[in-house]
Amino acid sequence: MDKRPTIHPAREPGGQAADRRYRRVLRRSWRPSVGMRHAAALALVLAAVLLTAPRAAAYDRPALLEKVAATFALRSADVRCPTTEEWVDDPIWGTGPGVSRAWGYTEMIHEYIVMHPALCAGAMAVSDPGLPLWQRAVGTLVLVHEAYHLRHWASRRSEAKVECQAIRHFTAGAQLLGASPELANELLPFALAAHQRMVTLFREYRDPGCKLPLWRLPMTP
Repeated sequence: MDKRPTIHPAREPGGQAADRRYRRVLRRSWRPSVGMRHAAALALVLAAVLLTAPRAAAYDRPALLEKVAATFALRSADVRCPTTEEWVDDPIWGTGPGVSRAWGYTEMIHEYIVMHPALCAGAMAVSDPGLPLWQRAVGTLVLVHEAYHLRHWASRRSEAKVECQAIRHFTAGAQLLGASPELANELLPFALAAHQRMVTLFREYRDPGCKLPLWRLPMTP
């Protein structure tokens, strides 16, 4: 899910004259008075105290999830796993009755991923038989999906193209998270079901040209 506010750069009226005035003001701002220097020194001391003070994390950033997301994003990845309370209270969902929430989203301005707590847990423990197969599969699918939103490519804002890449690279993502090839194949039908649900309910996720991966029948010979 792609969350991206639109930002319009402001323009200052007045053309070159205004630009020159701005540059003069800017240059003056770099010549602080004695009082300003004292204030700046105090601010630096205060900042140092705040930086060294212990702070409680508002969310977890699992190293494994960030490493796997970075593989698909082709860059470093910030993956955030909130508590259930933090997830429910996230202002991105708005307020009021009947609030609809996604499985995860990518903040496109500050470029970080947020995932549903249950799906974070599923992706983190993809090889744990104590968790349902659907939870592990959907957690993996959502992680790969959001990583493709984070990736700097032409279709990063297209839900359809991103979702196609996510399902096509699902088994690779599962194996990077610790699944064996056999387990990745066992999880695939659940990922395909989640994908089908998404493209059925939401038109913007549909890519008619997407070639889905095939589940391999696990029997020999």
